[in-house]
Amino acid sequence: MSRSSSSIRTFYPHAGFVFVYILWGINLASLKIGGREWDSLVFNGLRFASMIPILWVYTYFYYRSRSLKFHITASDLLRICALGILNAIGMEAMLQYALQFSNSANGAVLGRGFMPVITVLIALLAGQVRLSWRILLGIPLALGSVIIIVSGGASGFHLGGETLRGDVLLLMRSVMGAIYLIGMNRLVQRYPLPMLISFEMTAGAISLLPFVLLRADAAYLSAISATGWLSLIYTSLLATALGFSLHNWSLAKLGPFKSSAYGYLLPVTAALAGYFILHESISFYQVMGGAGVLTAMYLVQADKSQAAKQAAINNQTTASV
Repeated sequence: MSRSSSSIRTFYPHAGFVFVYILWGINLASLKIGGREWDSLVFNGLRFASMIPILWVYTYFYYRSRSLKFHITASDLLRICALGILNAIGMEAMLQYALQFSNSANGAVLGRGFMPVITVLIALLAGQVRLSWRILLGIPLALGSVIIIVSGGASGFHLGGETLRGDVLLLMRSVMGAIYLIGMNRLVQRYPLPMLISFEMTAGAISLLPFVLLRADAAYLSAISATGWLSLIYTSLLATALGFSLHNWSLAKLGPFKSSAYGYLLPVTAALAGYFILHESISFYQVMGGAGVLTAMYLVQADKSQAAKQAAINNQTTASV
């Protein structure tokens, strides 16, 4: 393989994460629109459940077309189901519940902004990453830039007794997000993505099913407008099915630390989606913060020591199969 061709292949997972966070930034605008009509737990329950037939049909034909044998160990099956429940309840529902006691700005910083920090600490303890000047500069720069993006106005980022309960829950979500990334990274090295996504979403749908059955009836569903249903369709098919599949494919190529760092793009893509879709304004703080995030992304993703370490891990995994 030529050097230029190898460089292009190396670029694919980075481009994949950028596209994922564009989808998820648009999804935040979609959720704001759909959230005017939907109960959050019902929305997420239907989102996960609606994808199950599509995902399993695709998984069936994926295995059949490649003549693959469907196999997963009992321990890995329990692990992927646990990650599905962690994603659906521990991350999605936790965020919705925590924001009742805090605000969206704190959610952006504490609920997602600390995920790369926690991930790198876990990766350091596990020997999966080595600190470099790029990482030491890039992660604080990204976190500070996100704080700048969300700090304007009365509802900006702030800590205090009135938001303490929600802020603690948001930090717990960051911990769970780091655990999800590291746990999923181990599985995507062993099994095809369609099967993992199908099991993950099925477990998440089952965990949310009681909320759907208790809160959604025929009258409730008939009251949802066409716009509300379009919001659900976008979130289910593009933001979740396509987004999570591409996210976990890129995760397998880059590892949990570099993958988590891309989460800092979400406030940037969300602000742009709000501007173009919801006609929200973009402040000078958001422009400066966005520039800081992009600079930090370059520093972290250009770090060669982590790339070499992940390549060694991938080679060891391939050799052991």
